[in-house]
Amino acid sequence: MDIYDSPVFTSLVEISRLANTLQSVMDMGMDDITSRQWLPLMILGRCETPPNLNQLAEKCGITRQSAKQLVDKLSEKKLVSIQRADGDKRNISIVITQKGKDWGKVNLERNIQFVTELFGGIAQEDIKTFASVQQRLLEKLENIKEQMKDGG
Repeated sequence: MDIYDSPVFTSLVEISRLANTLQSVMDMGMDDITSRQWLPLMILGRCETPPNLNQLAEKCGITRQSAKQLVDKLSEKKLVSIQRADGDKRNISIVITQKGKDWGKVNLERNIQFVTELFGGIAQEDIKTFASVQQRLLEKLENIKEQMKDGG
């Protein structure tokens, strides 16, 4: 058997296709923000204390530079604000604005409908298993990323 036909390589290809297709479909369904902008907005809406740029990047699974670009776009749209702490230009917090919170409320029904349609017909046990496997893969990717940073 060719290694690229193995279940692990097939799964990796399907995860990539899933991510790309999800992004494409979400972009088609939103006219005011992109799916890439949606993720930090949703994460910020769930944070009890505003994260700094590095923390937001980590929660989104992206680089600091990518997070900065997304935050700048969301800030232009007045969905988030960038707050500097104690005059230190480097120490910033990203805060969801009232407009950002309102965006979430206005789009709640559409988001619920999308999630319901996406996961409809899939057994709850399968969804739980899928979520568990995703979490384990994310943990492994974080470990791999740390090893790569350390030069190993």
